[in-house]
Amino acid sequence: MSARIPPADGEQATGAVTTPGNTPPSDQVAVAEAPTAQYPSEQIPIEGIAPPSADRPRPPAEVLADRLENDGFFAKLFDFTFTKYVTRTLAGPVYVVGLLLIALSAVFGLITSMSTAIATHSFWGVLLFLFGLLLTVVGALLSILLLRVVIEMFVAIVSIAENTRPRKKKDLPQ
Repeated sequence: MSARIPPADGEQATGAVTTPGNTPPSDQVAVAEAPTAQYPSEQIPIEGIAPPSADRPRPPAEVLADRLENDGFFAKLFDFTFTKYVTRTLAGPVYVVGLLLIALSAVFGLITSMSTAIATHSFWGVLLFLFGLLLTVVGALLSILLLRVVIEMFVAIVSIAENTRPRKKKDLPQ
């Protein structure tokens, strides 16, 4: 099936658009129409989408499409295809909860070492308390460091995955 390009007023027919495998006759040459600029500042629309305009209100369908494109937390959380990542959203709250748990553990460790020191009723109890204090503080600091490194590792892996997955046509630079 071939489509003919109608000639403009006063012009002679010079070409036809042909389908693959169909060659034009010798007096016609296959041509392609170039899009013409119909918008201010000579912008050519991409795939039939008009450029945003301050005087043109956005239709509700376009607003809804933007909302669906920018999924919320729960939409990402229940995405069973795992195409949306929730790791970056959860990294901060997980870090805060982890810090709170480490702080509670440190307080529990201090209380335990103090009660053990008091229960000994001797000079060794003071040394036992100091040893428990040292272990609690060092353990808390190492736990904070390990928590931070693990969360950063997960965020880095997700960042790599987001940057290496195939992009949609609308995400590619024009």
